[in-house]
Amino acid sequence: MSKFACTCGNVISDVQCPNEVTGLLLSDKSLEAFSNAMTDTIRDYFQLAFSGQIDTWRDKHFNKAYPNDLSPADMIDDVLSSKLFELTLRVMECDVCGRLWVQEKPDVNFYHGYHPDDAADARR
Repeated sequence: MSKFACTCGNVISDVQCPNEVTGLLLSDKSLEAFSNAMTDTIRDYFQLAFSGQIDTWRDKHFNKAYPNDLSPADMIDDVLSSKLFELTLRVMECDVCGRLWVQEKPDVNFYHGYHPDDAADARR
């Protein structure tokens, strides 16, 4: 996404990254799943690396088009980033009215809006 029209008329933009108006929402259940994925991914990488089977690990996580010359840190980062985005919801805050827009579910471009109860909570 790059621009999102808030119901107040403001356009929320996430073209600049990082920015102050977008973020991620991670439930407790998803945080536990991500924590387990981190542990399992790193443990699995080291076990296969010590036995000289990095290609087996790479094939488990990536398709054939994935580069063979990346560092272990870059490969692990790619796996974990992918897992994080599978588990999180995107969130945007209108910098005019303070309304929060929360993604319905990962990989779905539909958002629910939540407006602050008190006008004093708006960013203005």
